[in-house]
Amino acid sequence: MTTDERPVTAVRKTDPLHGIKLEQILNELVAEYQWEGLAERISANCFKTNPSVKSSLKFLRRTPWARQKVESLYLQMKGHSAKKRATKTEAVLVAEVKRSIADNAKRSLDTTPDTSPWSKAKRK
Repeated sequence: MTTDERPVTAVRKTDPLHGIKLEQILNELVAEYQWEGLAERISANCFKTNPSVKSSLKFLRRTPWARQKVESLYLQMKGHSAKKRATKTEAVLVAEVKRSIADNAKRSLDTTPDTSPWSKAKRK
């Protein structure tokens, strides 16, 4: 099951971006709009100052909000509705952040030495 509890085959059928790499998306957008057009549509410095595919990919992989905007623009260019995709991406990001916070909290409890004399007395 995926993070949204649907079978993988259902996600593949409903996700228009399934199997398309971010580099392919970026190359098609640059071919359609050029770097200047991308900078007008998406306010990100990677499209404004010294734009390149390599630097833009690095930025987009580390910045979820920018990647979401690029994917939405690509879907609009291809004639798909980007609204459903953006909502799904947002929900997945929220779930990942919650999972990460829980994991970090659990790790900090496991690795924090308990030096309090009261806790030692409780264990005995």
